[in-house]
Parts: sequence; structure tokens; C-alpha cells
Amino acid sequence: MNIIFVGTAGSGKTSLTNRFGNWIQKNTSNKISFINLDPGCIHLPYKCDFDIRGYFTVEEIMKKESLGPSGAMVKGAELTEKLMNVIIEKIDQLKSQYVLIDTPGQSEIFVFQSAGPTICDHLKKSSQTICVYIIDGLIASTGTSLASAISLSLATQMRLGIPTVNVLNKSDLVKNQEIDRMLSDYDYMKTMIEKEESGTMKGLALKFVDAAKMLSSSQRVVQVSSITGEGMSQLLDLVQESMCECGDLS
Repeated sequence: MNIIFVGTAGSGKTSLTNRFGNWIQKNTSNKISFINLDPGCIHLPYKCDFDIRGYFTVEEIMKKESLGPSGAMVKGAELTEKLMNVIIEKIDQLKSQYVLIDTPGQSEIFVFQSAGPTICDHLKKSSQTICVYIIDGLIASTGTSLASAISLSLATQMRLGIPTVNVLNKSDLVKNQEIDRMLSDYDYMKTMIEKEESGTMKGLALKFVDAAKMLSSSQRVVQVSSITGEGMSQLLDLVQESMCECGDLS
């Protein structure tokens, strides 16, 4: 199974990729492989089975093309797509039960440039492939902000075309019973939005929740911490359940 980690900048993609992989290795008999598709990272806590930085880095692109960081990341996405056959061949050769794929820090580089959807399209033809969308718990503390984060997850699922599950990272830093309830009860999230917002913004946030309820009505959001390791077992359960033909993730 390929597990692709996606989330906004600073949400903890690399640290969660590392923590989840290490947890699986320690607590199960399954073999893990790590893939890094972020040419902009400086340090990785895990040992890569494939590292895009072996072909180019953002720093190299900036110097060669006289681009800023964002422009270099977009160029990197283009170069990644040109390496598609190499990436897919490498992943297909791995004999691991779980292949964990770390993506660029800016999620839009992977999700909305063509490289990400193309990679996902190729991977799902040969092996089960799922996206773990990471919500940053520090910036999703209200009903409105949580609805906005979920809307990004829905857009990611539509764009990548693969099953997507949601996790709220940094649970060690976020101790809020309201978040717990909102994550398990979309109707309660709507109630909180009604209290927080008015006018157009309220209507928009409520539509986000309705869309999430309609498209992901059976899914739950798991709270995890890439620092303490909290929620790793629940995340593995969620990943496995996401591929169940019955689709019941409750």
C-alpha cells in the first residue's frame, strides 16, 4: 500500500511520516519504505529508499534558473513529472507492505501542479494508494477554521483521485474538548460556526461542512502527535479501513 502524506506548510508531514513509519516497524511485522518527493527539505529524520534530492534541489534550481523559492518549487514539480517513470519504477520495485511518501512542504505544489495527480494515477493502477491529509491542530481550533481545513482535504481528494483520510496533528499541543466533539460530530461543528460567524462567511463555512458530511459521512478524523506518537494505532486502523469495499469507517 502506498500512503501519501499531504498537508499545509508546517502541518508536520515529514515528522508524521517518520513517526508513523517507525511505529509500524516497531509494533508490526510489516516492512516500511520511505519516499521523499520534497526537493526543498534540508534534513530528513528517516532513511530514504528514494530521494528526489538525488536529482535536484530547490537551492540548485534557484541558483541555476535565478528563481525565488516559490518559483523554484514550481520548477521542481515540473522536473518531478519528467522523472515520473523513474519514480514509479522505484516504488514498484519495493517489497514493502507500506510505502510512505513524503510530499513538498507547500501542499499546492503536489496537489495542484500536474505531477501529484499524475503520480497518484500511476500508483493506484499497480497498488492500493491512499492520501493522509494532515490538518494542523494549532490553526484549526474553531469551527470555521476546522471547516476551512476540511475543505482543503476535500479539494485534495478531488484533485488526486484517491481515497483520503484526515488526521489532526499536534494533539500534544491542542487540548480542546470542543475540537474533539466537532471532529466526531459535523452537526456540532455547524452549531459552533453559527455562533462564530455571520453573513456570507457563515454560509460558506456551513456549505463546507455539508460537503464533508455528504462525501465523507462515514469517516472519522483521528487525532495524532508526531512528537509523542499518540494516535498511531488509530491512524493505521483508519488507513486499513479506508480500503475496505464496504466503506464503513465509523
